[in-house]
Amino acid sequence: MKKILAGVFCFLAFGGSATQAELGRRVQIVNRSSSPIEYLHAANTDHPKWDVDLLGPMRVIPPGKYIEANIDDGSGRCRYDLRAVLMDGSEAAQPGFDVCANISWTVNVAN
Repeated sequence: MKKILAGVFCFLAFGGSATQAELGRRVQIVNRSSSPIEYLHAANTDHPKWDVDLLGPMRVIPPGKYIEANIDDGSGRCRYDLRAVLMDGSEAAQPGFDVCANISWTVNVAN
């Protein structure tokens, strides 16, 4: 069973373009914390609840690693609230992340 976690996130944003939006709203999720990311959630800012775990049941993002996540719910929206839950019990969120203009989100957890 996965644990629920809380964390402090630091977000790295790189300027995107129309090309980023055309790529299906894919965002590189980088884990710079000392604990694996166990759950990853995204909800467009008009949708008040977290969607399913984007990592799936048997996948984590180890410290120092990254994955490319498809943050496209078919709505055509660009602004999403992001949340990562770490195995050490920490959790944090990045509200209003623009997946059309940013290609990377870096998760940092203060020790």
